[in-house]
Amino acid sequence: MKALVIFIIFTILSVTSYAQSAQAYFNSSANFYVKDKKVEAMQNIRDGLAKYPNDAKLKALEEKMKQEKKEQDKKDQEKKEEEKKEQEKKDQQKKDEQDQQKKDQEKKDQEKKDQQEKEEQKDAEKDKQENDQQKKDEQKPNQPPPSDNFKEMKISEEKARMLLEAMKNQERQYLQQNKRKATKSKDKSKPDW
Repeated sequence: MKALVIFIIFTILSVTSYAQSAQAYFNSSANFYVKDKKVEAMQNIRDGLAKYPNDAKLKALEEKMKQEKKEQDKKDQEKKEEEKKEQEKKDQQKKDEQDQQKKDQEKKDQEKKDQQEKEEQKDAEKDKQENDQQKKDEQKPNQPPPSDNFKEMKISEEKARMLLEAMKNQERQYLQQNKRKATKSKDKSKPDW
């Protein structure tokens, strides 16, 4: 009989230990919630409400977790929208930079084109001047070579060179003798030497 009593007590204890009370569900759910294991906490609350549908603490904890989930979802949504705005802003900046680079490149290309046109105009003017000079040269009467001029004056080429050299030296001497004008006015307080 003693064995039967011990068996009954053991069976009652094991059954009560397996069957949790509403308070035990609340405590374990709150424990999960505090440890930031919200999925497990919500599952435990649902299990407790399935067995104890009228328990006020379990309902209140469920409401609190649902409210917090809504707030977290709202924050996540706001964060996603903010990230989306930031991305759009970055994309716009990138587009603006690309547009600016494109404008700068077009400006450089236009400047290069203008420079080439100017060079072509200069070349054309130079060619025109050369052509004009050739035409003028062709229209001038043929001058006798300098040696013919010397013969007319009855001067040898060597004497002509000597004369030209002497005139050149005289011109240099004359230019060196001329005082150069000062670029700055003289300071009256300082001596003249």
